[in-house]
Amino acid sequence: MKKNIFSLLILTILLTAPGSVQAQNDVALGGELINPVGLSYKFGISDNSAITGALGLILEEGNTFVAFEMNYLSYRNPESINIKSGHLSPYFGVGLSVGASPDSEESLSIRIPLGLEYTIDDTPFELYMDIGPFITVTDPQGFTFDSALGFRYRF
Repeated sequence: MKKNIFSLLILTILLTAPGSVQAQNDVALGGELINPVGLSYKFGISDNSAITGALGLILEEGNTFVAFEMNYLSYRNPESINIKSGHLSPYFGVGLSVGASPDSEESLSIRIPLGLEYTIDDTPFELYMDIGPFITVTDPQGFTFDSALGFRYRF
């Protein structure tokens, strides 16, 4: 099982990341403050879509998991939300989360994030938050809601 999850993770990275970096020079790195707590990244693949993800720790019910998430996000028109400064872009997407704990528990989950990304005027910073269904497909299977809150610096 561990070998299958690792193979799926490597295949996903190889199929998405290189094309993303070549397609657009929109790369951002930062931190995520809600599960997983750790590093956050974003590769823009067009004006309206991006590959995002996080690498960090999930702390729940006395267990600690190392987790890697990867999402495909589609951004809606930022002009649809009227604000005085900055840009607020709603988005939705689909993604995978792979987790492992020290006692060799692995998990594979599907994420369906719905969120907002706020770009601060005249700075390379962006803030984001999302929420959505989180469906674990490995044993024990489950359904819950997942959320994310973080920041990134655009290069």
